[in-house]
Amino acid sequence: MGTNHREQEIEWQFDTSDLAGAEQWLRERATRADVQLHFGVSEAQRDTYFDSSDWRFYRAGYALRVRSAGKRLEATLKSFGTEDEGLRHRHEINELIDASPQSKDVARVIERAPDEVGARVRAVLGKHHLRKLFDVNTARSRVVVRSEGAPLAEIALDDVTIAARSRRTPVRIRRVEVELRPMPSRVAEERLNALLDDFRESCDLRPATLSKFQAGLSAQNWQPGFVVELGQPDAAEHLGDKPTIGELAFAVMREHFAQFLLREPGSRLGEEPEDVHRMRVATRRLRAAMSLFRDYLPDGADRLRIELGWVAQALGGVRDLDVQLERVRDWRAGEDEIDADTLDSLEALLGTQREPARVRLLHALDSARYEHFVSDYTAMLRSGPSADANVSKRAHQEMPGLILRRHAKVRAYGDAIDADSPAQELHELRIQCKRLRYALEFAATLYPKAIRDFVPRLVELQDLLGAHQDAYVAIAQLRDLSLLHQRELPTQTIFALGEISQRYAHQADELREQFPKLYRRIKGKAWQQVQRAMDET
Repeated sequence: MGTNHREQEIEWQFDTSDLAGAEQWLRERATRADVQLHFGVSEAQRDTYFDSSDWRFYRAGYALRVRSAGKRLEATLKSFGTEDEGLRHRHEINELIDASPQSKDVARVIERAPDEVGARVRAVLGKHHLRKLFDVNTARSRVVVRSEGAPLAEIALDDVTIAARSRRTPVRIRRVEVELRPMPSRVAEERLNALLDDFRESCDLRPATLSKFQAGLSAQNWQPGFVVELGQPDAAEHLGDKPTIGELAFAVMREHFAQFLLREPGSRLGEEPEDVHRMRVATRRLRAAMSLFRDYLPDGADRLRIELGWVAQALGGVRDLDVQLERVRDWRAGEDEIDADTLDSLEALLGTQREPARVRLLHALDSARYEHFVSDYTAMLRSGPSADANVSKRAHQEMPGLILRRHAKVRAYGDAIDADSPAQELHELRIQCKRLRYALEFAATLYPKAIRDFVPRLVELQDLLGAHQDAYVAIAQLRDLSLLHQRELPTQTIFALGEISQRYAHQADELREQFPKLYRRIKGKAWQQVQRAMDET
């Protein structure tokens, strides 16, 4: 059985032309009074990187590495993270594997690994399999930095070789990596920073521009990415001067379906809530486009729109819980005096609900139904618009009518709202605003300036209506949590949920007071400019 752990890695990475000189410099300072350096035994390690044939882990923002060091085999999922002048912040998940480094088929071993890494590998792959990318061989010397007995950092002196695909001479990298530990005190942090500043300057250490994974990709001439042929043009911005309405419709759908597919691996992995959010947004834009252009699409498009709704529902189950969890974290970091135990109880409860939602999402994405949907939608986009006379009309002729109908619905709902209107009516207006916004954005290449000036006003109103609806949704969710989990939650947590609900109600009232001003902004000159632009074409 494997063992695993998760951590946030903070690490400096430097390149050097003199690794031996860097080690000698450290040894000369090994017994300083403020920090002590403890040298370990040098070791050889081999890192083997894997991905699927369609680069699923890369698309999710992670590298999958299997490290062999001695008799150990360790699988790691490591995010690309952020990099600033050699300082990298990365999230990683590790699992020790109960298998020999000499295993003939390491890829299959990782796919069957029992714990956190293995589970995520299977989630991302679905019906696909791993393939080996390349090996990175490293001779590593470790140096532990301590102050007053506490570890501050580990310095790794790495002599790295990577076999290159197109030449005999391997790529060689001499690197110094400094992995930081939590600082026990401000004094300890200052001591470590002073040592590292002196180290960098004295040994001419240069911030590394490439990670080892990136260097390996370059050595193999790999150019990872996700390109699926959906037909041309693949986005509205690539249309000609006078596109037909069919050409515009298919360019819009190709652009957003590509985004939908691009976000699938990250949604499967489940580490970044933004991936599920973006994939769900893509389904919304696709459904909006298919509704807007319904009269210009081929037979069978309505069925595919229904299938998009099914996928959106599976994504929404996870996304709604992610929003609630984010809300709890905001409460924890905010100025509201909510008891920490209360937030812990609530976060734990939401976490237990999120896992079944993720299971349902993965079941949907692994299903034959989803596979058929992707295949059929791809085939439709590749086939392109029909030659029907209606579909061949100019987009400049057809789009004004489509946009004006959506604008009329916004005005009908918006003009009817007053101080006593129920929350549901504001929610319905939000839906109509979103449909109008999507229609305008789909037509942005036709009337660029007018739409660019108007859409931010619509977005501001939509955001207010969204926040208003979110407040009422949160109130309902908190009520349901209180009723459904009375026996599981402490009394103080139930009481706190009631107080939080009152805050949301107050927030909704404040938002409603701001509504008239923002609504007036979408009825003025900015909208008249949109109408004028459409009339002129």
